[in-house]
Amino acid sequence: MQPYFFPYLGYFQLIKEVDTYINLDHVAFMKRSYMTRNTLKNGILININVSGGSQNKSCTEIKVLDDSKWWSKLYKTLDINYKKSPNYSRVITQIIDPLCYWNQNTISEFNLDAIKLICNYLDIKTKFIDTSEGITSNPKNKGLQDITKHFGGTTYINAIGGQELYNKKDFASQNIDLKFIQMGKIEVDNQYASILDLLFRYDKEHLKQQLNKYTLI
Repeated sequence: MQPYFFPYLGYFQLIKEVDTYINLDHVAFMKRSYMTRNTLKNGILININVSGGSQNKSCTEIKVLDDSKWWSKLYKTLDINYKKSPNYSRVITQIIDPLCYWNQNTISEFNLDAIKLICNYLDIKTKFIDTSEGITSNPKNKGLQDITKHFGGTTYINAIGGQELYNKKDFASQNIDLKFIQMGKIEVDNQYASILDLLFRYDKEHLKQQLNKYTLI
């Protein structure tokens, strides 16, 4: 998958289901997308600034501008909206603080580090491969097939929106079983918001149960 900025719960359902998660960072950067922004409760926007954001560059070429001013703004936003939430201190300590002190140069590195920290918090043990760069120069279907075969995979799982982009017969012709993951009935009130919103407000064990509520199509 492409490395998104604090993605929603369904993204982590996909990570939990697979044996190996490959960071699709060789693809083109998408401006005004979930690569750099997301929403909290009540539609509150959070975003990260980048330098030279262009769809003519890959995710590994886009530099993040996570300076002290940006971090101060993020901490303030989280404090104002979640200070009284039951898991505030734990999430800040285990996810936000480490990101603040680590050194990420690109949007791919920042987003992947955040995703890994959240997976660790939720006890998701999936193997991560940090980059897809250099594996294939092919776009779309062929590129995904190349990556899957490169790592010895026989099944590729994509988000449900991929049904409009990828064809099962096309993947089957390359001996790859294509499946899509569809979120089930989740017991939270804001399931498509950033995972941060849920982490602050819901018990960890409750969220771990919600991670299992999906079907493969």
